[in-house]
Amino acid sequence: MFGKNLDVTPMESLFLLVLYNHTSLSGSEIVKYVKEDLGEEWSPTPGATYKIIHNLIQKGYLHETTKKEKIDRDKRIRTYTLTSEGTKMVIMVISRMRKMIGFMESCCPNGEGVIIVKKAELDDSTSSEKEK
Repeated sequence: MFGKNLDVTPMESLFLLVLYNHTSLSGSEIVKYVKEDLGEEWSPTPGATYKIIHNLIQKGYLHETTKKEKIDRDKRIRTYTLTSEGTKMVIMVISRMRKMIGFMESCCPNGEGVIIVKKAELDDSTSSEKEK
């Protein structure tokens, strides 16, 4: 994602960063924080969510715990925590992000020369072109 030696995708990185700031979360709670902080467009589907979590477990970055819910003893809740390797990966991701931000700030101070297009503006321009 951010160069060599990082074997995580951008979405996996987001999941790790969310868990870095919380002790233990379920998959739906992880997605809730991603949505709240980054918006709906960053929200993975439920199937993608658990594939991402499975990949992170396979890579040794997450630990899964299953517990029975107090209200409904038949319902099991899986929660996820970072392993020590997961914490190391978060630190590497943050370091790479800082380097990327530093590069962007040095080549484009104050955002000059960088074009940022909001999705709504893109949708508006696309729909007006179709109307022509």
